[in-house]
Amino acid sequence: KGKRISVQGTGMGVPSISIYINELMNSYNVQNLIRVGTCGAIQKDVKVRDVILAMTASTDSQMNRLTFGGVDYAPTANFDLLKKAYDSGLEKGLNLKVGNVFTADMFYNDNAELEKWAKYQILAIEMETAALYTLAAKLDRKALSVLTVSDHILTGEETTAEERQTTFNEMIEVALEAAIKE
Repeated sequence: KGKRISVQGTGMGVPSISIYINELMNSYNVQNLIRVGTCGAIQKDVKVRDVILAMTASTDSQMNRLTFGGVDYAPTANFDLLKKAYDSGLEKGLNLKVGNVFTADMFYNDNAELEKWAKYQILAIEMETAALYTLAAKLDRKALSVLTVSDHILTGEETTAEERQTTFNEMIEVALEAAIKE
């Protein structure tokens, strides 16, 4: 569509994305950061292949507690990017969910713990969003996570590796539209 964007991998987890995000912002002056990735749903009304726009990110990572002297910090998406992505997803007729995700340090967690998070309306579990939003806020940058549900952790439903490679284009299109909309 005639607009230039950059695409960058960030690895897996808070430490990895923190390195990439810091370097993108400090060395390349990146202003808008949109993460596309996968997550595992923990709400009954969130289905495999739904697209989640992460409005906020709870976390068990110590990153924010260390940064803020033991005080909890609530990392949030940039509303402008969130609105653009939401509007783009609606235009495409997607089954969008907007809400809180949980950034976990451990890839595999105890289901009893996840059920507790589900009770507090956490939509899904992933491993990077809290760090992305915290670092973007620190340097007054815009950030958003656009996630496709690859697995439903509590029901066991999942996508195959092939499906993950071929059917997650909708989240990428939503992210690209949000990146270029005026």
